[in-house]
Amino acid sequence: MRGGLQAVPPTLIAVAMTPLRQTLSGPESAAARGRWLARGAWLLAAAEALVAVRNHLNDRLDERDRRRLVEIVKTSKGRPSNLDDRERKELQRLLAKVEPRELVKTVAQSAARLGRRRP
Repeated sequence: MRGGLQAVPPTLIAVAMTPLRQTLSGPESAAARGRWLARGAWLLAAAEALVAVRNHLNDRLDERDRRRLVEIVKTSKGRPSNLDDRERKELQRLLAKVEPRELVKTVAQSAARLGRRRP
């Protein structure tokens, strides 16, 4: 053919024209759809939890406090022993502002909303 266009093989057209119902009708395909949906549900739940955490932190900490919290956590490298007393007290103050119990409740409520079936 001219112009760089190639002929499409008839078998490819036949496969493309096959109804979706026929291509997804076997038990293997049902299992594959189930796995795909389960992965999607987990991703949705994780995204919902991340949004809930972000909203919770943004409501309780101003930009300066959020930056300082990240800075302290980076400095500590996850180990409180890497912080001096002043930084530990500042971290405690910031965490008190975050209200971790309320954060857990918020995330749990968002997860519960996902688990509910809609009528």
